[in-house]
Amino acid sequence: MTALPAPGTPEGWPATQDLRAWLGLLEQRGRLGVVAREVDSRFQLAGLLTRLDGRAAVLFERVAGGRFPVVGNTVPGRAELALAMGCEVASLAEAYGRAASAPVGFEEVGRDDAPVLARRIDGDAPLDALPIPVHHEKDGGRYLSAGVVVSRDASSGATNLSINRLQVAGPAELRALVLPGRLRRIVADAEARGEPLDLAICLGVDPTVTLASQARSPREVDELEVCGALRGSPLPVVATPELGLRVPARAEIVVEARMRPGERAPEGPFGEFPRTYGPAGPGPVLDVLAVWHREDAIFQTILSAGREHLLIGAIPREADLLRRLRELNSGVRAVRLTEGGTCRFHAVIAIADPQPGHAVNAIMAAFASNPVLKHVVVVDADVDPFDDEQVEWAIATRVQADRDVLVVPRAGGSTLDPSARDGVTAKLGVDATVPPGEQEAHARMRVPGIEDLDTDEWVEL
Repeated sequence: MTALPAPGTPEGWPATQDLRAWLGLLEQRGRLGVVAREVDSRFQLAGLLTRLDGRAAVLFERVAGGRFPVVGNTVPGRAELALAMGCEVASLAEAYGRAASAPVGFEEVGRDDAPVLARRIDGDAPLDALPIPVHHEKDGGRYLSAGVVVSRDASSGATNLSINRLQVAGPAELRALVLPGRLRRIVADAEARGEPLDLAICLGVDPTVTLASQARSPREVDELEVCGALRGSPLPVVATPELGLRVPARAEIVVEARMRPGERAPEGPFGEFPRTYGPAGPGPVLDVLAVWHREDAIFQTILSAGREHLLIGAIPREADLLRRLRELNSGVRAVRLTEGGTCRFHAVIAIADPQPGHAVNAIMAAFASNPVLKHVVVVDADVDPFDDEQVEWAIATRVQADRDVLVVPRAGGSTLDPSARDGVTAKLGVDATVPPGEQEAHARMRVPGIEDLDTDEWVEL
């Protein structure tokens, strides 16, 4: 087994603050499982990750035909993200929003202080040395699903981070899906100049780096500095030997690659966040120039549509939605993208003391701010939006369908939603707040003094 550091403490990160330190924290909390038997990277590895999804990270010590161990499910749930960011679960969106708006400068280190550059994979087939899995039955092939893609925005010189699905097309060739966003603009700018685009793909990083890759940053913001804000200290970075891109110095593996300008080749299909397959299509082509790795490196994969995939994408979206809704109504207390809605399609919004019309305004603002949303439920602040039972209870006791349900037909949505037609969908808003003047009829039962009763003192279990 790859040696892990001594476990850190739940109150804070160890000094190294990298993937290995993170796995040490998970091990201490009983959230790291180890598979000692050899596992097949085709389906079997993903199958075990699926069985333990939401329960534990899994370290596979031996993968058939692979040189490195593999870890997945490194974010089992919201509690672990809160641990990584040093906040409460209910404050994740707010804490993320603060960090994204107040970047912390990175720390440049030399090669001798960058473990990720300890070794280079020699030969013409560097990707064949990596235990890259096939996750799902109809996937187009082996995929890098956890690679944090580092690019330089020519308009500002700032670093952009993203996670893109990367299909292995050969021993030194990848094909990418580049969705609308900052990276697509960077690609378009390079192709307009007729130039290749230099990229670095970082594998094996802690959750603050993957969270930073999902920030919705303006082009002048360096997302390595967003990572520093999330972790609470400057991120050590090193320039890659071939392309000079800044990458996390304590990543496990870094792939240097160059995107061919204007060239597209078939990519996909691949299992996506709705738990259905994203279709195949033409994607940019990347030539792998070099692969570097730490001593005893650990390869990282993210189970597509698993908790890690969904939550890493959810928190930045929740932060953005919370900020926009509070601009409209300062009484907005919390926002949650639900796991049942694949952390993309369904939202719950909690509002303190909503006045007539506030819930409907929040529903419309949410749809306008995040076009992927399909269903929005607004609840009072006495309902915990992170508790599915409480949300359903509010719908059951505070909603009349002919009065409190808003349907918006023929709206823009997600092209990955299998129920949509060319991305056109219907949207549903539910006002599950107490109607004005009916607070007494909706008063919740409570037992006086229950907060002071410690069951451990009274009951032996």
